[in-house]
Amino acid sequence: MKAVKYVAGLWVSVAVIAAACSTSETTSSHGSTGSASTGSGGAAADCPQCVQDSDCAAGSQCAQLGGDSFCAPACDASGACGSGRTCMSVATVAGAQASLCVVNMGICGLGTSSSNGTTGSGEMCGSLVGPDVAASCTSCTMGAANCQANGCYGGWWCNTASSKCQSPPNPSSCTTVSTTATSSATSGAGGNNGTVGANGGTLDTLNFAIVGDTRPPMEGDIANYPTAIITKIWQDIEAQNPRPSFAVTTGDYQFSNPFSNESSAQFDLYLQARQNYSNVDFPTMGNHECTGGTASNCGQGNANGITQNYSNFISKLLSPIGKSKPYYEIDVNSTMGTWTSKFLFVAANAWDSTQASWLQSAMAKQTTYTFIIRHEGATVTNGPPGLAGSAAIMAQHPYTYLIAGHTHEYRHDAYNKQVIVGNGGAPLTGTSNYGFVVARQRHSDNAIQFYAYDSTSGALIQQFNIKPDGSAAP
Repeated sequence: MKAVKYVAGLWVSVAVIAAACSTSETTSSHGSTGSASTGSGGAAADCPQCVQDSDCAAGSQCAQLGGDSFCAPACDASGACGSGRTCMSVATVAGAQASLCVVNMGICGLGTSSSNGTTGSGEMCGSLVGPDVAASCTSCTMGAANCQANGCYGGWWCNTASSKCQSPPNPSSCTTVSTTATSSATSGAGGNNGTVGANGGTLDTLNFAIVGDTRPPMEGDIANYPTAIITKIWQDIEAQNPRPSFAVTTGDYQFSNPFSNESSAQFDLYLQARQNYSNVDFPTMGNHECTGGTASNCGQGNANGITQNYSNFISKLLSPIGKSKPYYEIDVNSTMGTWTSKFLFVAANAWDSTQASWLQSAMAKQTTYTFIIRHEGATVTNGPPGLAGSAAIMAQHPYTYLIAGHTHEYRHDAYNKQVIVGNGGAPLTGTSNYGFVVARQRHSDNAIQFYAYDSTSGALIQQFNIKPDGSAAP
């Protein structure tokens, strides 16, 4: 793959490493651990999943690589690694930068990396998306040697408004827009007439916020819970004009030992911050609401059973809105009867045959819009049973978009019909800052307009539009 850098007034393609590897795992109490690394930097095939550093062999750290977290050994004193690995500066699960030996090929890696070790830097300009960001263009075949992640080739950018490729923009034209400047632009036709409560409701304009992944960097680290960050996010959502009529959250509200009661205090901190938003919020279950392991599966009769994290999630976040199961449906319809929508909250880390039957039935019901809210996105590897299980059902029915988190970043992935919102306070892994997304219906054509905000600066960092079937809209 190629990354594009702006050097001396020009966009220049530079070679990047698609770092990844196969997994060789054993299971710890929280998730997966691996065999010890060998040689300088470890064997290329050694890449076990992890939740924290203690899940890794001595000399390795748990790092965010690609769409998940994997163990990678430290580079030696000279910055060298063994065969098949490259020494790179990557983000650990604790949010720090570390020089680790990353595998050059396979599934657990950085995907793309520029010379400074960050991903996707400077590759968004209005509706234009750079080579290393997944987008809606189809000028080449995905997986082909010369095909970029955005669906173009030769360093061209994808215009998501038209799904056509074009030459790179002049970086000086890529300006940010303040929240104040965009508040009127996002309002569209109609106001916030109607109400949404714990069991859904009616609105004249579909209008909701998305927040995801709020947890401390280390297990049980209550003192460093990101209270200030998530409080500011909910305050910013409350201040939106018009205020979103409801919110959906994509999971991982805490990081605790699954068999202690540490999660109780962290859920309380999250709920305290959420009080800054006056409308209803609908939470999704994350892997940290099970054991913390990405592949974990909780619930009665499932492999990991009923952990304390799972019980506290149900009692503290779902019971107040009248939900007793970690999966559920919320219907929001037009006050005038002109459109319908359903929001399906999938618990991929609490998957069983009963949930599968529920999802199959819910997906079969015809609505103008269908949003699936699931913690793990479409490209996560070695995921829980509900990842593949729900994906198989989704493939059988039309839907608008998948809303996910898990990776601690904001990312629009038009190719997979998903938006990743995982930048709600957990240690960041990409170049996006902490923030949130607002989605709002446009009545002229029923398109849904998504606005991604940086909560630190207040800037609008990306805006894109989709039709009810999930395809790109102008």
